[in-house]
Amino acid sequence: MKGISLQDITFEQANELIGEDSIIMLPIGGGSKEHGNHLPMGTDYYVTEWVARQITEKFPLVCLPTLSYAHFPAFIEWKGSVSIAADNFINFVKDILLSFTRFGVKKFVILDGGVSTRLPMKILATTMNNDYGVKVAVTNVVGLGKETHDALCQQKRGGHGDESETSCMLHIKPELVHMDKATEDYTEIVPGTVKNGVEKVYLPMRMSTASGINGNSTLATSEKGEKILNAMVEDILVFLKAFSEYRV
Repeated sequence: MKGISLQDITFEQANELIGEDSIIMLPIGGGSKEHGNHLPMGTDYYVTEWVARQITEKFPLVCLPTLSYAHFPAFIEWKGSVSIAADNFINFVKDILLSFTRFGVKKFVILDGGVSTRLPMKILATTMNNDYGVKVAVTNVVGLGKETHDALCQQKRGGHGDESETSCMLHIKPELVHMDKATEDYTEIVPGTVKNGVEKVYLPMRMSTASGINGNSTLATSEKGEKILNAMVEDILVFLKAFSEYRV
């Protein structure tokens, strides 16, 4: 069975579909956030939208319109990048979820296309569980498809506008990618914060490279992007099957 995109149906149809057995998915992907000189500002939005559509085609859930403004404090010095304060972001998403809990919905999935967005959403998920008795699952964009990502990507490290993200965009929206401006650039890692790829200490940073990326986007290919994206979708589908059977 396939799911539905709420924006595409009528109130009458929504009235029949939404209830205590529903799983509601809210995609979050920044629509206005710098991604270097080779990727569009809406990269997070495009990737999250693509993944959301694939999931909706393959699983019977209700998908909400993608939220394109969120908490991205690392990019506030980059013109055109929008960041919503963490408290405002939490409360805004909470109001979206409460619009459905009042009709009996108990299960939500936040398809989180960001990194800095995840901590506020984890706080919200805990609050919703404690205060309202509903389950809010929050995806981890760094973990989804990681095995495939690690097997394919050759860059020494990355995280923004890099080999992986550029590959995904080459598969989704190649006409918006300027590979002639792709580059290799890396953000600073303070000694002691990360060891052998494991975070030991969390230290908030801002995007500080000259290019606005972290990684090696010159290594990107559409083929890599297709495999990474499909692996992300598959990881979420595995969870959704178990989540659908989970009793709240």
